[in-house]
Amino acid sequence: EMRVLVVAHPDDEVLWFAAETYDLIVVVFLGRTDKPEQTEGRRKAMAEHPLADRIVCLGLTESNFWRDKSKKREHEANRARLASWLPENSADWISVDTHDALGEYQHADHILVHGACMEALDCPVNGKDPSIYRRAKAAYEKHGCWTWY
Repeated sequence: EMRVLVVAHPDDEVLWFAAETYDLIVVVFLGRTDKPEQTEGRRKAMAEHPLADRIVCLGLTESNFWRDKSKKREHEANRARLASWLPENSADWISVDTHDALGEYQHADHILVHGACMEALDCPVNGKDPSIYRRAKAAYEKHGCWTWY
């Protein structure tokens, strides 16, 4: 049974969370379309990370949707990849912490990770029951009053 942290980018685990308190740290993105030269630096930094033995990097490339709204298709494809990876790999996860619903400062990649975790996991996410979240969200969407409209 594992306590898991799922973050969008390398460094989010130490900027927003107490990384040392987790059994597993999942980093979703590695590459950047806007700064491709950072990909190798991120890879090297994670290899030298003091918790490197706990980090799994999915290696997805950021769509840059947070800056370029024409990248919605790529952004949604990343969300779908994460949402399908999570249930296939979370059998022994007892809880997951991740970015908040606002993405800390409305960062689209952080919001993507939060949404994928709430959509795809059955264990508590940020202390919340994701099945209640999904059912309540469906009711709000049905009546056209979900917060994100």
